[in-house]
Amino acid sequence: MFGLLLAIIFLVIDIVISIWNSYNAGKIYAYRKGLGGVVYTLGGFLPISYVFVIIVTVIFAYLGYLSFSDVVFLLSFSFLFFGLAIVMWGIIATTFSFIATVKGKDWKAGLITVYNAFATIFDAYEYITGFLSAWKSVRRAIDSSDFSIIDVIAVIAIAVGIGFVISYVAFKEGLKSEQKVRYIF
Repeated sequence: MFGLLLAIIFLVIDIVISIWNSYNAGKIYAYRKGLGGVVYTLGGFLPISYVFVIIVTVIFAYLGYLSFSDVVFLLSFSFLFFGLAIVMWGIIATTFSFIATVKGKDWKAGLITVYNAFATIFDAYEYITGFLSAWKSVRRAIDSSDFSIIDVIAVIAIAVGIGFVISYVAFKEGLKSEQKVRYIF
């Protein structure tokens, strides 16, 4: 029970952080479109889509709409695909935190940089060590007789759609907040 509660807490935190990253990406996009787009994609859209793939998979499996092979495939494939994006985002976030620390000379920014560095190293380690087993699980799930590509595509489409709508609304709100500030000057 404690593990389930902890997993739910982490999923909620991931959703909140992804929304916050999307909002800030909108603010960045107002000034630097390329950088804002990268931050939105890697920091907002992909992580929130990853969370919703997990949530939609668990809900549909609980309701009996997905076979065991579908669930294994969805969780393993999402780990492979989104895990790489999360590691890339961690490298970018750590770099930006380091730049902010050096330029701002703020010890709190230094703590965030250290946290980001260790979190990125941990994420990279987890991704590297889990890659082969996740890849084998994906291959076994595809070879299974109860695997349904239609169900898998439907779950991914629903989850990515939900992730896109939520992250894009947050992105637009961030962009709108910067445009309001611009008009005041």
